[in-house]
Formats: sequence, structure tokens, C-alpha cells
Amino acid sequence: MIGRAVRLRIALTMAGFAVAFVGLGLRASQLTLIDGDALSSRARRQQTRTLALAPRRGSIVDRAGEALALTRETVDVFVRPREVRAGARDVERLASALGVPVRLVAERMTSESSFVWLKRRVPLQDWARVRALDIDGVGRERARERVYPRGALAGHVVGFIGIDGQGLEGIERRFDRDLRGEMDALSVERDARGRHRVLGEEWGPLSRVGARVELTIDAGIQHVAETELENAVTEFGASAGSAIVMDPSTGEILAMANVPRFDPNFFRASGPDRWRNRAVTDVYEPGSTLKAVLAAAALRNGSVLPNEMIDCEGGRFRIGRRLIHDHHKYDLLSFSDVIANSSNIGCAKVGSRLGAERLEAAFHDFGFGVRTGVGLPGEVAGLIRPAKSWAPIDLATASFGQGVAVSPLQLVRAFAAIANGGQVMRPTIVRRVVAADGRVLLHNEPKVERRVIETDVASDVTEMLVRVVEEGTGKQARLAGFSVAGKTGTSQKVDTSQGGYHDTDRVSSFVGFVPADDPALAILVMVDTPTRGSTYGGVVAGPVFRHIAEHALGRVGVFPREDPMFDRPADVVPVAFRPAAESGGIDPEAVSGGTPRFLGMAMRPALVRAQALGWRVQVRGTGYVVSQSPMPGHPVPDGALELTFARNR
Repeated sequence: MIGRAVRLRIALTMAGFAVAFVGLGLRASQLTLIDGDALSSRARRQQTRTLALAPRRGSIVDRAGEALALTRETVDVFVRPREVRAGARDVERLASALGVPVRLVAERMTSESSFVWLKRRVPLQDWARVRALDIDGVGRERARERVYPRGALAGHVVGFIGIDGQGLEGIERRFDRDLRGEMDALSVERDARGRHRVLGEEWGPLSRVGARVELTIDAGIQHVAETELENAVTEFGASAGSAIVMDPSTGEILAMANVPRFDPNFFRASGPDRWRNRAVTDVYEPGSTLKAVLAAAALRNGSVLPNEMIDCEGGRFRIGRRLIHDHHKYDLLSFSDVIANSSNIGCAKVGSRLGAERLEAAFHDFGFGVRTGVGLPGEVAGLIRPAKSWAPIDLATASFGQGVAVSPLQLVRAFAAIANGGQVMRPTIVRRVVAADGRVLLHNEPKVERRVIETDVASDVTEMLVRVVEEGTGKQARLAGFSVAGKTGTSQKVDTSQGGYHDTDRVSSFVGFVPADDPALAILVMVDTPTRGSTYGGVVAGPVFRHIAEHALGRVGVFPREDPMFDRPADVVPVAFRPAAESGGIDPEAVSGGTPRFLGMAMRPALVRAQALGWRVQVRGTGYVVSQSPMPGHPVPDGALELTFARNR
């Protein structure tokens, strides 16, 4: 009986195992053959994740390739508190490596959350010290940081990006799509704790890079313009100021400075009032600087001759119920003297001869009342009221620059048109946009928008503006070794609260070009509301013009004729420069893989840059680079570079 019972139990057990194995086999077959694809797909969704990765944002460089905005690799350091196995000494070392308070690290490592950021945007060298501590639960996610190596330099032009990497101001905003490039994606595995794993320990370099934006700005000229403008604003207790340097033959902007300044690396420390680029976003009544445009329009239309005598009424002239004053009691002045001495009465009389419609047409021809198209965010059109609404007093005040509103960029472009013989150029601040693969996405060539005056008229106006500097109100803008043409301006500011004009608030300005006989630079300086000392444009802004011009002319390779440097052979030109590592350097993206762009550069900056890179340079001609071998982007096999120059202005 016992043996039979044992055999029965064994048989039943074996049958049970057989049924179980058959069931498991059927279930396995179902999972593999029937539900296999669906389960595999579900597993992949649970275990893997596709991360959208923005490409490394492209750089912004000046005309010589010096970096104004770069992106560097960083990491975001996190902690998983439940995994931490660390003592007090480890917490102290971690806080020291990250540069954060010990208390903060201790709080986050003991948090009730499963995941806490310790610090964002940590430099790679700091992360290396953290990783060496080998603390359980501490990890990192790869990140990038936008940096502006020259700090506040050209901050209003370059702009900045937000926390999400989107351009918010300046070039960063205008060319955001190009600088961002195309989105990339990375598939990662996720373990049971939610940690991301990829092949290998490091993520490796990302494959895509945004485009590089090459500006027309010269960092050296920009630095001088900002420094001199800031000095003037401080000295005269002004509220703000703007300065622009333009090549009148091409319309390229070599410097665009604004005060107050701000550092894009710490843009949150300031506010919108400091961020805005006043040179394009703000307008003001230009005052006497606009008399140069009146002179051009009147001479072109035959309303007056340069030597024609104008009765300036002893400094007081009534139009209807309004009285116009001059700063001095002039009687008879030639029209040239009217401009040189900045007589409001003389200009009002010439404006009356010209007529409201023709003066309004001249304003529009010179580019006032419409955006210049420079491509910077926030540009305004200014304000030119229709001539049909002008009363006689409106025509008189418009003739000497009151009652109209222009931007600093519009005004310097108008003077550039006089300087280049009468052609209004499209202003440009971006020379090229180049994709990571070398494709040129945008190339701004000099563009003539229209001719506004003939060359002989431009020559006559230039002579008048030279007299302003040599004999009239602009003497403090005189520059040794060069003839300067320019016009001072001291305009009353509109009282927006009570209407009319302020009794004391002024805008002091000087606009001109140099050398007058072969203009290489058109420069505007505007100082808003000086409160200490003089308010006259010649006193406040004239010296700033002179200081900027002194430096900028050398940067573009223009020297006084009597200067022996002017005709000295290129191979013996003394070169004084800081090594690239000290000066902020040349953007590696612009140099790696081949020669950078020298085209359009003046001789001295080109030679300085080439020698800084350690290359041997063969020079042909003088002036500006019109060809180079190898071409930009091509390798320099033996360290030899050939540059051909020409005086092509």
C-alpha cells in the first residue's frame, strides 16, 4: 500500500510539472511569437529615450575674426540624495570644487527629492575635480554656456541669449535661427533608477554646429569709440550717448557704441534701458548737424550759391509770432559762412527759398523717415511730418534741424553720402553668415541705394564743412595731419510732460568725415543731456570725434602724407600687438582648417593678424586686401600667405 501511494504521488507530481512546463511553453510561445513585437516595442519605450539636443551655437566674430560671442562646453551637476554615501568631509570638498556654500550642498544632498541640481553650467575643469571625489549619487548632464570673451565690448550690437538658448537682443536675436543651427537627437538607455546611459562613459562631441556670423565691426575701433564716449558722458554728467564709425564708400559700420554699457555675460544685472541699442532704437532732433543736408539740397536745387550773401538780421528774425535767434549777432554772411558759423536765421531764409516740399523730399532722399535696413532689432524710422502740414515756422525750424526726429545711424549715413560724392549706401553691420560646412548663407556686398546729389555739390558742401572745423564751431574736432569736414549740433530736447522745449536740456553732437579730401571714415558722436560744463556740440562731442578718428585712421591704414609710415615697405612696418591669448584671441572656428578671411582689411591690421598667427607674408601693393592666397578656409601648407592690396576706395 505504501509503495503504491508513493508511486501515485510521484506520478501526480510529474504530471503537475509536465502541465506547468507545457503552460510555460505555451506562454513563452505567446510572448515570443504572438506578442513579441508589441512587447519589444514597449520595452524600448521604457528603456530608451530620444533626447533633443541643440547644436553648439555658432560664434559671432568681428571683421578680423576676433570672437565676440562663443559657446563652451559645460556640465550641469546633480545629486540623487537617496544614493548618497558621503561624510561631512566629502560635502566640504564637493562644495569647494563647485564653488558653492557648504550649507547649500548639505541641504541638497539630504533633500527628500529623488533628484536635485547642485549647480548648473559648471566648467569642465571644475567637473573634473568633482568626479575625482567619486561620491555616490553625484552625476552630471552635459550642457553648454554662451560666453562673451570681450565682456561689454559691442554688447548692444552682439546682444545675448536667454536660459533656453534663444536670442533675445542684438545679433543674437536677429540671426538666432542661423546661429542655432539644426536640432540633433541622441538615443540613450535608461536604467531602473532613471539614469541615462550611452555607449562609453562620455557622450562625445556633438555633430552639428550653428553658423558663424561675421560682423563689419572692428573690435579695436569699437573699444576706442566706447571708451572715449564713456569718458565724455562721465565728464559732462550726461545721461547717455552714442557713437558710430562708418566706411562711407561701402556703408560698413566699423563701430557702434552706446553708453550706458552692459556686459552680456551678466545681462540680468542691468535692464532693458541699458540693453537697447540707442544708435538705432532712439531718435532725437539733430539740430544744426542737419544744416549739412539743407546745404546739399539748396545747392542742388539752385536755391543758393556758396558765396551768396545772406542777411542774418543782427541775430533776431521774426516769423509770424515766433522769434528765431542766433548765438551771435550776425549781419551779412555768405552761405558758406552761414554754415561755418551755424546761423539759424541764415538757414531759415535759405530753407524758405527751397520750400517745404523740396526740403521734405531731400530729407527722404537722404534716408530720414524710413528704416535703414541695417538688420538690427528695434530699429525705428524716425519722424518727418508731411510738408503739407508745415506752417512757415515749421519750415524754418526744420531748416536748422528742429521739429524732425532722426536716429544716429540715419544721420551718419547722410554724412557718408556727402563724403562719398553723393550716394546713399545701405548700412551693413553683418558681412557674412557662414554655415559650419562652409556654405555662405548671407554675404552683404556694398549696395548703392540711390544718388542724392552730384559730385560737384558734394564737393561744395564738403568745403563748407571743412570751414566749420577750421574756422567755425567745430575747431575742437581738428586732427593733426588731416583735413576734417564736419558739423556741430546743440539741439533743445522736447519737453514731453509740458510740451515745447526744455530750457536747459540739450543734445550735443558732432558728425563729420576724415580725411575730407579722400574720406575713409564717417563718424557721429551724440551726447544726451550734458549737465556739467558746456553743452555746445563742438565742445562736448568734437573732442570725442577727434580721439576716435586718431585711432581709427591707423586701424584702416590711413596715415598723414608726411608720415614716413605711409609709404614704408610692408616688410619693415613695425608691428605692435598683444599675443592672441592675451587679446581674447582669434576665433578657433575662423582659423582651424585653413586661413581666415583677410579680404577688405587694411594693410596694418592684416599684417598684424598674419604675423600673430606666425605666417610669412608676401605683400603686393598698398591699401586694402583685394585678394589672398590661399583663399579663406583653405589650408596654409607651408605657412606662407600672399596678400594683394589696392587703394580701392
